Amino acid sequence: MLFLTYWELNENMPVPERMSIAQKMTSSGVFPPKGVKILRWDETPDAWGILLMEADNAMDVALAIDSWRMAGAGFFKQTKTAPATPIAEAMPHWEEAMKAIGGI
Repeated sequence: MLFLTYWELNENMPVPERMSIAQKMTSSGVFPPKGVKILRWDETPDAWGILLMEADNAMDVALAIDSWRMAGAGFFKQTKTAPATPIAEAMPHWEEAMKAIGGI
């Protein structure tokens, strides 16, 4: 399954502290956790971004995000995570539903 996370970094956390946490997470092998494959990890100049992950279950994805919080309280200002589907794969399902209700 695909999962998409929107994240915002806590701008009140000093950059050196943020970098220390990131170094610890990536060099220790804690992130990504077992069972999670990172497909995209993008950031913007305004300290927000997205994380596109592949995992078999939501618990592995929750651990992927929460491990950052465990490593440094307040690392994220906000996160939003949900299952995701490529549009090209979803469109046939929408078309089928539209036909079923007489919309097409």
